[in-house]
Amino acid sequence: MAKKQKEAPAIERESAKPSSNQGVSLNRAAYDKILKWVFDGRLAPGAFMSQSELSKSMDIPMQPLRDALRVLESEKMLIIHPRSGIQFRKPDLEFIRATYQFRSIIESAAARHFAQYGHESVITDLIDEHHKLIEKLAQEGITKGMLEDIEAIEMKFHGTMISSLKNEFVEVTATRLKYYIKLIQLEHHFTPNLVKSSLLEHIEILQACLDRDQEAASHGLLLHFKEALHRHMGMF
Repeated sequence: MAKKQKEAPAIERESAKPSSNQGVSLNRAAYDKILKWVFDGRLAPGAFMSQSELSKSMDIPMQPLRDALRVLESEKMLIIHPRSGIQFRKPDLEFIRATYQFRSIIESAAARHFAQYGHESVITDLIDEHHKLIEKLAQEGITKGMLEDIEAIEMKFHGTMISSLKNEFVEVTATRLKYYIKLIQLEHHFTPNLVKSSLLEHIEILQACLDRDQEAASHGLLLHFKEALHRHMGMF
């Protein structure tokens, strides 16, 4: 008579199952990987494919992929067509206009707050970094490294003002808007003159903050976004 196999201890059976933390980690990894492929241009704006095609090409298990796609759909980065496939967001004129309108509402308040409470050393350091980047741009022009520097200083300039509000809800919204801007810029052609104009607009806002002129800082920020919107509208 065959001996009955001993049942594995309960603790072993539990460890064989993926924990909720592991599931969250897999979902986050899938979310981050999809965004990276979008911003690297490997998933083109407007691209349409099935979930199985996406799972295979990205080497992401189906369940974490589905969970990540649902989050990205709620963030308006893509559209899930039931029984059909996924379509990645391609920014149109209305998308660009709405993005800049929302940014203006949030960041004009952030500029006022930063002008009132921002540390002088932080402001002067940012101004110096902008001037150095303008000099580097004049020497090197638009290169891959320069594009990375431009993105970094954009993130630092806007992020520093937003973080000065110390408001977690604004931070979450600003992160989503940052993704929209990156999506818009995928189809935007940078030139030295356009980049220099944008950096000089930053400096003007920072100088107003240094002067503790809240009105000028807010007004400069709104003009900066207005100019950026016009530059992007030139794509259409």
